[in-house]
Amino acid sequence: MLITITTPNLSSADEQLLIATLKQAPYACVVFVGDGVYAPALNTAFFEQLANTVKDTVTDTVKGAVKIKSTPNLSFVSTDAATRGANLPEFINPISYKELAAISAKNKHWIPLL
Repeated sequence: MLITITTPNLSSADEQLLIATLKQAPYACVVFVGDGVYAPALNTAFFEQLANTVKDTVTDTVKGAVKIKSTPNLSFVSTDAATRGANLPEFINPISYKELAAISAKNKHWIPLL
Protein backbone atom coordinates (compact mmCIF):
# COMPACT_ATOMS: atom_id res chain seq x y z
CA MET A 1 0.00 0.00 0.00
CA LEU A 2 1.20 3.49 -0.87
CA ILE A 3 0.09 6.54 1.09
CA THR A 4 1.02 9.89 -0.44
CA ILE A 5 0.86 13.03 1.66
CA THR A 6 0.49 16.26 -0.32
CA THR A 7 -0.63 18.59 2.47
CA PRO A 8 1.45 20.05 5.28
CA ASN A 9 -1.43 19.85 7.76
CA LEU A 10 -2.81 16.49 8.81
CA SER A 11 -6.16 16.02 10.48
CA SER A 12 -6.56 13.72 13.47
CA ALA A 13 -8.35 11.30 11.11
CA ASP A 14 -5.28 11.32 8.82
CA GLU A 15 -3.02 10.58 11.79
CA GLN A 16 -5.25 7.75 12.97
CA LEU A 17 -5.27 6.27 9.46
CA LEU A 18 -1.47 6.36 9.29
CA ILE A 19 -1.05 4.71 12.69
CA ALA A 20 -3.61 1.99 11.98
CA THR A 21 -2.25 1.29 8.51
CA LEU A 22 1.37 0.96 9.58
CA LYS A 23 0.45 -1.24 12.53
CA GLN A 24 -1.55 -3.57 10.28
CA ALA A 25 0.65 -3.32 7.19
CA PRO A 26 4.17 -2.46 8.41
CA TYR A 27 5.54 -2.56 4.86
CA ALA A 28 3.16 0.10 3.57
CA CYS A 29 4.99 3.12 2.15
CA VAL A 30 4.31 6.72 3.15
CA VAL A 31 5.70 9.32 0.75
CA PHE A 32 5.65 13.10 1.27
CA VAL A 33 5.13 14.86 -2.06
CA GLY A 34 4.77 18.53 -3.02
CA ASP A 35 3.72 20.69 -0.07
CA GLY A 36 3.45 17.47 1.94
CA VAL A 37 7.21 17.71 2.57
CA TYR A 38 6.39 20.32 5.24
CA ALA A 39 4.23 17.84 7.21
CA PRO A 40 7.07 16.15 9.17
CA ALA A 41 8.42 19.51 10.37
CA LEU A 42 4.96 20.70 11.42
CA ASN A 43 4.13 17.38 13.09
CA THR A 44 7.54 16.22 14.32
CA ALA A 45 6.37 14.45 17.49
CA PHE A 46 3.69 12.54 15.59
CA PHE A 47 6.06 11.30 12.88
CA GLU A 48 8.69 10.31 15.45
CA GLN A 49 6.01 8.27 17.23
CA LEU A 50 4.90 6.80 13.90
CA ALA A 51 8.45 5.82 13.00
CA ASN A 52 8.79 4.09 16.36
CA THR A 53 5.64 2.04 15.79
CA VAL A 54 6.93 0.64 12.51
CA LYS A 55 8.42 -2.80 13.09
CA ASP A 56 11.48 -2.32 10.90
CA THR A 57 12.65 0.95 12.47
CA VAL A 58 16.37 0.67 13.03
CA THR A 59 17.71 2.02 16.30
CA ASP A 60 21.26 2.72 17.25
CA THR A 61 22.35 3.27 20.83
CA VAL A 62 24.76 6.18 21.07
CA LYS A 63 26.13 6.98 24.56
CA GLY A 64 22.98 5.75 26.29
CA ALA A 65 20.62 7.63 23.96
CA VAL A 66 18.56 6.07 21.22
CA LYS A 67 18.83 7.68 17.83
CA ILE A 68 16.24 6.89 15.16
CA LYS A 69 17.77 6.07 11.80
CA SER A 70 16.13 5.77 8.40
CA THR A 71 12.78 4.04 8.30
CA PRO A 72 12.18 2.40 4.92
CA ASN A 73 8.45 3.13 5.10
CA LEU A 74 8.76 6.93 5.37
CA SER A 75 10.12 8.80 2.35
CA PHE A 76 10.00 12.23 0.74
CA VAL A 77 10.65 13.40 -2.80
CA SER A 78 14.03 15.12 -2.49
CA THR A 79 13.48 17.62 -5.31
CA ASP A 80 10.21 18.78 -3.72
CA ALA A 81 11.96 19.32 -0.38
CA ALA A 82 14.88 21.13 -2.02
CA THR A 83 12.59 23.39 -4.06
CA ARG A 84 10.63 24.34 -0.93
CA GLY A 85 13.64 24.58 1.39
CA ALA A 86 12.07 22.00 3.71
CA ASN A 87 14.27 20.28 6.28
CA LEU A 88 13.15 16.76 7.06
CA PRO A 89 14.18 14.52 9.96
CA GLU A 90 16.95 11.94 9.45
CA PHE A 91 14.59 9.02 9.85
CA ILE A 92 12.70 9.94 6.65
CA ASN A 93 14.38 8.78 3.43
CA PRO A 94 14.91 11.03 0.41
CA ILE A 95 13.80 9.50 -2.90
CA SER A 96 13.59 10.68 -6.50
CA TYR A 97 10.49 10.82 -8.69
CA LYS A 98 11.86 7.78 -10.51
CA GLU A 99 11.92 5.86 -7.21
CA LEU A 100 8.40 7.11 -6.44
CA ALA A 101 7.28 5.73 -9.80
CA ALA A 102 8.84 2.36 -8.95
CA ILE A 103 7.12 2.32 -5.54
CA SER A 104 3.84 3.28 -7.22
CA ALA A 105 4.15 0.44 -9.72
CA LYS A 106 4.69 -2.10 -6.93
CA ASN A 107 1.62 -1.07 -4.93
CA LYS A 108 -1.91 -1.90 -6.00
CA HIS A 109 -3.53 0.24 -3.32
CA TRP A 110 -2.94 3.98 -3.06
CA ILE A 111 -4.32 6.39 -0.49
CA PRO A 112 -3.70 10.10 -1.11
CA LEU A 113 -3.92 12.44 1.88
CA LEU A 114 -4.69 15.82 0.35
